[in-house]
This record gives sequence, C-alpha cells and structure tokens, in this order.
Amino acid sequence: MKPSSTPWRYVLCGLLLGAAQGAHADIYLCRDANGTLVSSDRLTNDCLTYGGKVIGSDGTVRRQILTVREQAQAAQAREAAQNQARQQRDRQREDRALLLRYPDKQALEQARANDLSRPNTLIADAKKHLASLARQLKQLNTEAQFYPQGPLPLELRTKLEENKVLTKQEHDLITGQTAEIARINQTYDALIERMKPLWDRATPSR
Repeated sequence: MKPSSTPWRYVLCGLLLGAAQGAHADIYLCRDANGTLVSSDRLTNDCLTYGGKVIGSDGTVRRQILTVREQAQAAQAREAAQNQARQQRDRQREDRALLLRYPDKQALEQARANDLSRPNTLIADAKKHLASLARQLKQLNTEAQFYPQGPLPLELRTKLEENKVLTKQEHDLITGQTAEIARINQTYDALIERMKPLWDRATPSR
C-alpha cells in the first residue's frame, strides 16, 4: 500500500504560510504630522517625512527609519569620513615618500643647500656685475665733468642711461633671489618640523 502524501502537503502549506506571515511580521512605527505614533505593515510617507522605527515580531527595534533630511545628513557624514580617511592615507603615503627622500636631518639639509645654490650663485654674480657697473659709472661721471655746461654727448648719455637700467636690473634680481632664499628656507624649516616625529618613529629604540 502506497503511503499517503497528504501529510507532506499539510506540512508544506504550513511552512509556506509561516514564511508569508514572517515576511509581514515587522511593524513600521512612525509619527504623523500631528506627532501621533502610527503603526503600519509597510513603509509610509509619514515614516520618510517624520522618521520612525521598524519593530520585529519579537518586539525589538530592528532599525531606525531616517527622514530624507537625516539620510542626506548621514550621507554627508559618511562622505566626510571617507574624505578624512582618504586624506589620512594620502598623508601616510607622503610621509613614507619623505622618509625615503630624507632619511635623516643631514640629508634634508643637503637638499636645502642644493636648492639654495642657484639663488646664492645668482646673487653673487649680480653683486659682481654691480661692482663692475659702479666702476663704469665712476668713469662715466669723470668724463661728464668735461661738459659742465652740457649737453653731454649722445654716446655718453646712452652709456649713462644703460648703466642706470642695468644697475636697477641687478638690484631687482638680488631682491627677487633674496625672497626666493627666504621661501626655500621657510619650506625646509616647516619640513623639518614635519619630519621630526617621522625620524623619531623610524629610529629603532635602544
């Protein structure tokens, strides 16, 4: 005699019914425009507008329902946290690169000296040129004394004007390179302060 399949159909129906009931077991508890708590078996506009929470069949709070504004604020907070984490990772990569480039203060000071070499050379050359221009001007002024009543010859006037322009250019160059030296030193001074804790962490403790 073949065993009846009826009991299995009952069991299957019972499982399906239980699953269906479980799917709708959660309760949406939200406030309406008047501030009254209203329960529902689905997500309503009031929930999205005024917020609420999802209550499970066991009475526990499964999750909070955020309003649209709260969702936007949460998204902004997540974005800010992600940006901060990304900046921290970038900073760590920069620190590692700096340690490779400047393993100690001596290496950093050598790099400073290399960067200062060009502006210092330009200033030294400009001062030499200024000294030469000063000697030339003295000679030109001596020649100009032969024309106390003027006017000075065109060639002499041209040389005097040339001397004036070139002297100003050299002074401007010195001013600009002096500012560049200050900028370089300021950059390396700040870099030293950043490198100090990195050097300390990189130095093995005794």
